[in-house]
Amino acid sequence: MLDKSTKRRTKQNALKLITHKAKQIRRKNEPWKQAISRASKLLKSKKSTLKGVAKKKKFKYPVSLEGTKGQFKPGIIPEIKISYVRGRRILGKVTSPDQVVSTIRKLFKKGAIEGWEHFFVLYLNNQNQIIGYNLHSKGGLTGTLVDARIIFSIALKSLATGIILSHNHPSGSTKPSNGDIQQTQKIKRIGEFHEIKILDHIIITKDNYYSFSEEGIL
Repeated sequence: MLDKSTKRRTKQNALKLITHKAKQIRRKNEPWKQAISRASKLLKSKKSTLKGVAKKKKFKYPVSLEGTKGQFKPGIIPEIKISYVRGRRILGKVTSPDQVVSTIRKLFKKGAIEGWEHFFVLYLNNQNQIIGYNLHSKGGLTGTLVDARIIFSIALKSLATGIILSHNHPSGSTKPSNGDIQQTQKIKRIGEFHEIKILDHIIITKDNYYSFSEEGIL
């Protein structure tokens, strides 16, 4: 049990501590009594120590958003969401290039085969059934852009195990260009890495077609 002198010293020390704290936190024109009351409550708080009140700070990873002013709030990274809706099948099991060509021709608008280049991608399951298609790009009279990253992002999301590439030549020539061959080989190599097989690449004209698989290029 503490004696009277010890209790008095403890009380004096507490008053000194409260007074010191009140001087630190006192607002401009705030009554001294109110500052003392706030200081006392802060020091009695479980989160306080004799050295002062610890302030909680929320940790944020440093995010550089240079060049994106107005798009995102600082410190916030946007979530990427991808969705895939399985629709009705366009075609049953693929058994021949003729069957694929017949299907792809239906995807062109009237007169478009002779107008400008289109690049289509058919996505198939492990039973070689078409589960969907994508009009990858439209170009000009002599070419169109192909981005393998987009092709395989769709393939992975749709759980495709096979891909058939197809584009048209408005000129009427079915002969593949060096660019066609190189692009096909590049996509084939990427497909091997993802265990997605490139089953064929078909060049379509108004009256004819060219199959890479039939010609032994794949």
